[in-house]
Amino acid sequence: MTIETIDLAIPQQDQVQVQITGVEATLRKLVLSACTMLGVGYVMVNVPIIVLLAYFWTAIPISSQANIAAIAGRMLFLFASAVSAVLGVVAVFGGVKFFEGDSTKRIGFLGVLLASIYLLCLGIGSTLILPEGRIEGLLLLVAPVLAMFGAATYMVPQRRFKLAGSAAGIVGGVLLAYVFLNLHVWELVFDWGVSFGGPFLAVKALEAITVSLIPVAAFINAVVGENIEGKPLAHAAVLTIALVYGVGVLVGSLVLSMSLWDLVWKSPWLGPLNSVPSWVVSTVVFWSASLFLVDIGGIMLVITACLGFVFVAREFTQFQS
Repeated sequence: MTIETIDLAIPQQDQVQVQITGVEATLRKLVLSACTMLGVGYVMVNVPIIVLLAYFWTAIPISSQANIAAIAGRMLFLFASAVSAVLGVVAVFGGVKFFEGDSTKRIGFLGVLLASIYLLCLGIGSTLILPEGRIEGLLLLVAPVLAMFGAATYMVPQRRFKLAGSAAGIVGGVLLAYVFLNLHVWELVFDWGVSFGGPFLAVKALEAITVSLIPVAAFINAVVGENIEGKPLAHAAVLTIALVYGVGVLVGSLVLSMSLWDLVWKSPWLGPLNSVPSWVVSTVVFWSASLFLVDIGGIMLVITACLGFVFVAREFTQFQS
């Protein structure tokens, strides 16, 4: 069997060269497949969301201060969807870079920035739509800023900056987890009586765990990632995130897709889609169908994580021997 060589660590300066067999080569292909399906899914899902937000936005009359705030909030949600679509493109490029063995540090930093801007837009839009006094809207403004600060600080090569950046990220992740569990973000603009899950298309609980684990994984990498013996632990932390988010996005997108199909099926007789134009119903159908791409990406991510743990086990065995 042909032996290949690949850089497996995310930061380039921390990379360790290992000889891999066909199992690890398959892992690279699975990462590319998962990132591609999730990225394309993000783009396809956000296209109908943008169209629907624009339609419902134009249907609100400019007759009061509350309506003006509602229009402005929906504009921010529309911009957030556009940023989310760009994030999907970045995910595809990240998968390609990992497959080719290049460093994914910069593309990862760009992904964190885009995700933070996406959440910041949702936070500003939510504060405009929510009643005054809701702490969740304020936290959805603070947490993305902490995430951006932490990501920028983490890019500095010195360990103390990496530790400070990951600490700021941990605080931001905890705040985001609280918001995800207590604020129904997309229900603010699509009051259809269905659960839309978290902002990143996953089950809220698992999405909250994911955003909490990401800075923890960065902290682990900053502490032990520079040592060859610590590489397996850093890899295991990343794979845990992939597994949790993969399960969450698989279940969350599937539930949302079925809920949207239920609304479409009921639309001729009752429900929120009963009195809208037929093209709006068709757009919801496209939205529901696009979610199956995200489902496939979730499946690929779970498979990737499971196979990755096999590789991590071999890494631990290698260093112990």
